[in-house]
Formats: sequence, structure tokens, C-alpha cells
Amino acid sequence: MDHDKWKFKIGGVLLILVGLWNVFGFVMTIEFAKFSFSIIDIENIIITILMLYLGYIMVRYS
Repeated sequence: MDHDKWKFKIGGVLLILVGLWNVFGFVMTIEFAKFSFSIIDIENIIITILMLYLGYIMVRYS
């Protein structure tokens, strides 16, 4: 087992967990704020999707 591959797998899993935590936070915010969106929310959603995708790639190809 290569040490670098384990670092990538752990990093990818952490990215996915943080991304899922952000998704849960968005769901709660949307539910409580009754769909009061702003540009900052859209930016956060895009960053979260990128984090989930990057984490998936790191786990898949390491």
C-alpha cells in the first residue's frame, strides 16, 4: 500500500464529508429561510458541488 494513495483517499473522504455537511446546511437554511436566495448562496452551492466532485475523483482514482 502506497502512503500517498492513503493521503489522497483520506483527503477525498474529508472533502465529501464537508460537502455533504454543506448540503445539509443549505437544506436547513432553505427550509428555515423560505427560499430567500442570494448570490452568496449560489456561490456556496457551486463550491460544494465542486468539493463533492473533487473528493469523488480523489477517492476513485487513488
